[in-house]
Amino acid sequence: MATLLVSTALGVGLAVTHREAVAQTKAQTSFSVPAGPLNRALTAFGRQAGVQVTYLASAAAGKTSSGFSGSAPREHALAGILAGSGLVYSFPNATTVAISSPAGVGGNVSADDGSTVLDTITVQGQGATTEGTGSYTTAQTSTATGLPLSLRQTPQSVTVVTRQKMEDQNLTTIAEVLNQTPGITVHQMDSERTNIYARGFSNPNWQIDGIPTWYRIQYGSGPSVSDMVLYDRVEVLRGATGLMAGAGDPSATINLERKLPTDTFQGYVSGSVGSWANYRSEFDVSGPLNKEGTLRGRLVTSLQDANSYLDRYQLREGVVYGVLEADIGENTTLAIGTDYQRRKSDNTQFGGFPLFHTDGSLVDYDRSFNPGGGNFPYHQDFRTHFVRLDHEFDSGWKFHSEYSYYRAKRWGGLLSASWGTINDDGTGAELLGGFLETTTTQHAINSYVEGPVEFLGREHDLRFGVTSTFGQDDHHSLGGDLDYMDIPGSIFDWNGDFDLTPYQGDLVFRSLTKINQTGIYGSGRFRLTDDVSLIAGSRIVFYDYGFDTEDYDTGSTSSQESKRNGEWIPYAGLVYDLSDNWSVYGSYTSIFKQQAYRDKSNSIIDPTTGSNFEVGIKGAFYDDRLNVSLAGFHVKQDNLATRDRSVSYRLPDGTWPYMTIDGAVTKGVELEVSGEVLPGWQVGGGFTHSRTEDADGNRISTVIPENMLRLATTYKIPDTGLTVGGNLSWQSKIFNSWEWPAVGTAVQDSYAVVGLMARYDFENGVAASLNVNNLFNEKYYSSLDETYATGNYGAPRSVMLTLKKTF
Repeated sequence: MATLLVSTALGVGLAVTHREAVAQTKAQTSFSVPAGPLNRALTAFGRQAGVQVTYLASAAAGKTSSGFSGSAPREHALAGILAGSGLVYSFPNATTVAISSPAGVGGNVSADDGSTVLDTITVQGQGATTEGTGSYTTAQTSTATGLPLSLRQTPQSVTVVTRQKMEDQNLTTIAEVLNQTPGITVHQMDSERTNIYARGFSNPNWQIDGIPTWYRIQYGSGPSVSDMVLYDRVEVLRGATGLMAGAGDPSATINLERKLPTDTFQGYVSGSVGSWANYRSEFDVSGPLNKEGTLRGRLVTSLQDANSYLDRYQLREGVVYGVLEADIGENTTLAIGTDYQRRKSDNTQFGGFPLFHTDGSLVDYDRSFNPGGGNFPYHQDFRTHFVRLDHEFDSGWKFHSEYSYYRAKRWGGLLSASWGTINDDGTGAELLGGFLETTTTQHAINSYVEGPVEFLGREHDLRFGVTSTFGQDDHHSLGGDLDYMDIPGSIFDWNGDFDLTPYQGDLVFRSLTKINQTGIYGSGRFRLTDDVSLIAGSRIVFYDYGFDTEDYDTGSTSSQESKRNGEWIPYAGLVYDLSDNWSVYGSYTSIFKQQAYRDKSNSIIDPTTGSNFEVGIKGAFYDDRLNVSLAGFHVKQDNLATRDRSVSYRLPDGTWPYMTIDGAVTKGVELEVSGEVLPGWQVGGGFTHSRTEDADGNRISTVIPENMLRLATTYKIPDTGLTVGGNLSWQSKIFNSWEWPAVGTAVQDSYAVVGLMARYDFENGVAASLNVNNLFNEKYYSSLDETYATGNYGAPRSVMLTLKKTF
């Protein structure tokens, strides 16, 4: 490990030395900064010029700017923006500009005791938004603590998948994004559902714009099939995140951040065509809607019509997103938006394919084999409405409040030959599925205040907030039961031909799940010395879980409830700056998760509790345009839920019984790099080793790899308009042995999947891109299901050609 760290530091150091030797030039930059409040104009300038802007909040308060439009050196543009403000500027370095009053005017004042009272300094720069930066990293994230911190100053492992990386690597779904995220394993359960693992555990915490969002995996749900056209970036925080996410597993928090309206007009339209008649189009337009630039809007749409490498499977999907943002005061912004996504699939899988023959040997399927059938459509409909208010005070403090409503609806017929053991003649496969209608809704409120305070001569950052979510999942089973029916004939002749019509009918079973959660939290970054910062906070959780069922055939009902009031989740991290570029850190947080699983007596199992420790070293270069990190982590859990294999029956609602174990421990290391290593060369990826054991030292889950490597890169060839790159995903062996419902062992040895890309940017704003996935056509199990003794193959080689016009 020491050798690895030294090698990483040496490699980054050499890259820094080379890059800093490149001469800076006063290039012409195209600016379009609208007139309006000066602080907003400076924000737009910093984003367009690619620099960080610092100024005293009081210096800009109440001032306006006439803006600037045209191509000019950044100094000339900035002078125009500041004209008439009485302010001056200077460039301390090539990527930072300082705005100030002339000497002796405004700014700091003297106290009665002769000491200097410092005014609040506002910093505007790239920030968290990644669109338009061309980067594989970001300058800021708040997913871990709520505080706007750089990756280097965040005392946990965070990966940010940027807009540029998604476009370069043609990542259009959240599953594709996570497949290229270090430390993340994506199990494709079937054609619609994925199960996400990190640090040995599944069930990540999902967030949209920082608001916890309920994901019900049983029949699919919004976050797991999200279309990336809506989002600026995806922030993935690995490890426990109770401070901001509340109750949840210590696997990961996946935060999808939407695109927002821009200060200047921009947009694009694109069309793609790929393997298996995969057609996709996107349209995105954004900018000011009035002359003053105080009203801004954005409209995003996409449409996809595709077949698949899976026989008979078809998907049609549409997405639309609209948002308006208005300056209703000098420092107050109101935003209102909505997004809508609808999917319709035919011959949909509901589970993988049966792995074993009756003698325990593995069944050899073609990669195109689709266990789904029935020729009935399966619909998924997701929508979100939100409204948010932001106000910036002259003191540097900020108030944010947001309400959102989320609804996910799934309905239709599911049929899949995803059970059983296969005889020599191909018989023995059994069906799973039926008709269903399931609706998940959630109301959420998220409010906080944040800002700087002066104490003992140092500036510190504080944040206080409350988040409340009120969700329910209403599931209806309709018509006759067809689970465990034999398929007609051999599975090798299965073409999905099965008449589902006789199994349609009225409501036969209903389950209603309610989860309400409120969290009150506070966090802060306290600068103990010039080089040491303490990031600390805690969250108080109030959790209410209810589960009711009714069987309309028998008339039987059940009702269960579980509450936790005032559960305390502490968080503490310490960051020590070794130099201007390197920091070491350590962090601790507790784990609390109220379980929704039930044991074999149909009773809710006890909450999972535990602790999460992490230590590491991080480096940041070129004003945070390149980030590297090395981390070690230790997670301990009690009352960890695991499938109870002492019984083979299901519970009344069709789910499997669970049990708990104590003393589960995960240990591992992660190495990651993201950003611009050399001019034009972007890299994003990392290596992860993670192993989870029970109290006796036995691995808890062997269907996730101990070691994995995720890497993506592009290089823009100077003076050509050509960008080339690729990606690599490698993982170590996975395996599992079953005694029920089949007997046998499945092993997937280590494998690597390679992708390539190339893009040519024409001078008229048109770009042509070609992406090749699974270049060497590797055949491998992408997942093994521990419960059903089923599996899925990864997709074979595919290509996608995209034409894009930017305006």
